[in-house]
Amino acid sequence: MAERLAQFLSPAEVGTLRAVAEATAEGWTPGRQHTGYDILPLRAVLAADAALDALVARALALIGTPFEDYWDVYFIRYLDGAYIPPHTDPAQHGRTHRRLNAVLAQAASGGELLVGGVQLDLAVGDAVLFSPDREVHEVSRVVGPRLLFSVGAWV
Repeated sequence: MAERLAQFLSPAEVGTLRAVAEATAEGWTPGRQHTGYDILPLRAVLAADAALDALVARALALIGTPFEDYWDVYFIRYLDGAYIPPHTDPAQHGRTHRRLNAVLAQAASGGELLVGGVQLDLAVGDAVLFSPDREVHEVSRVVGPRLLFSVGAWV
């Protein structure tokens, strides 16, 4: 069942992550749902950024120990009008998929997260920990940009 983690990120951590996302012009690719959101893989930059590495380690401690080396970390950027329809994400490697998404910027409106049909109200800095392979989840259409920090693993 989805778990809300209030103030997972401090205001300073939110500011640092937002600055990194906003300064990154290259590397964004359309999300696999192709509904107006983009992702930016971050794993390659971890070695050069101790603060980001520490945030990922904190997220993975909550998610659980990844199977072998199967984990990822992204920024997820919702552009005006983006949404994610109800779906599940297939698990890989015969494992359970666990994901932590932390809110870095709220949309002007919309962007509500529903997991298992239950709306989770998340403020900036809050996170949700859930099993996207087992729980149907969706995000309502956004007005204005929305930004997330996302860490996932197959455990």
